[in-house]
Amino acid sequence: MYRKIFTSCAILLASVAAHAQDLTYHLPKTAVSVTLLVEKTTYTPGDLAIYSQRFLKKTASLTAAERYRIVKAEMALTAVPDTSHIYSARMENKLNIQKFELSDDNILLAINTEGRRIEPAAPFASAVKPAALDPYKYLDQDILSVGSKLKMAEMCADEIYEIRDSRNELTRGQADYMPKDGEQLSIMLSNLETQETAIRQLFEGTTVCDTVQVVMTYIPEKGRERDVLFRFSEHYGVVDADDLSGDPYYMAVEDLKSMPERIVEPGKKAPKDETGIWIALPGKVRVSLENMEAKISTLEFSAAQFGEVENLNAPLFSKKVETRLVLNPYNGGIESIESQPIK
Repeated sequence: MYRKIFTSCAILLASVAAHAQDLTYHLPKTAVSVTLLVEKTTYTPGDLAIYSQRFLKKTASLTAAERYRIVKAEMALTAVPDTSHIYSARMENKLNIQKFELSDDNILLAINTEGRRIEPAAPFASAVKPAALDPYKYLDQDILSVGSKLKMAEMCADEIYEIRDSRNELTRGQADYMPKDGEQLSIMLSNLETQETAIRQLFEGTTVCDTVQVVMTYIPEKGRERDVLFRFSEHYGVVDADDLSGDPYYMAVEDLKSMPERIVEPGKKAPKDETGIWIALPGKVRVSLENMEAKISTLEFSAAQFGEVENLNAPLFSKKVETRLVLNPYNGGIESIESQPIK
């Protein structure tokens, strides 16, 4: 009885050991990364905007506002694990498999060699904006102590006109005090320009532009020819696909029905899966980002989910040969395969 128990345990342990080295991995599902650069323009009315027309002869809006526009749209390939294609490769002694390389999200990249990884996009860095001007720092105490906004507006307008007169006198060489050289003149003119700009903001308000990056991932699928990826509003920017405050932007998908050659010859019976190693035979697809008016960007590529999968049989990885296999990280197809006899 004890011998039977020992034998059963030994068989069980041997079975566990045989499968302990099996490697579970995914094939990729090809996806598209859509990157938008969106410019946001923010207008803030000045404290004296209501008097702009009266004293500066310029109409200024009294209402704060935000406006958005898409300044750039780009598409690039990426990949996600395909949860419908999970396999277990057999790490058996009869196979010459020394190394599996997987991506960080468990997608098979290479066997017996180094694989190629998806390079992350360079992070977007917006331009450095100059420091905002505080107009009140450029007003003298007489103006700051005025209790009436109307009187303050009148005095600020007078200050602006005096600054302009001073600048004109300097450029014509008629100022009471003229700078000694061109560099000093340039500094004085720049200071006057800054002072006028700051005080004018009390009437005209300020407009600030910021550019932000928005990145979305889209996974094209067979049978889906057009999807709303997002909507865009001049007033709210990028909004969700089901938010009707914005106009729709679509991803249009065209299956080009192009397949690479199979490794197993057509008509031949596929061999028994002895390795657990599967690759993708990607099909070609064309994807376009478009709105109601025009196509904005188009990308043509091979996608794993528009093709098939195929098993790589044991002779490729037998003890008699050394096979190095590199798969495309975006679509799971063979990028390179080298096999040479072991002497």
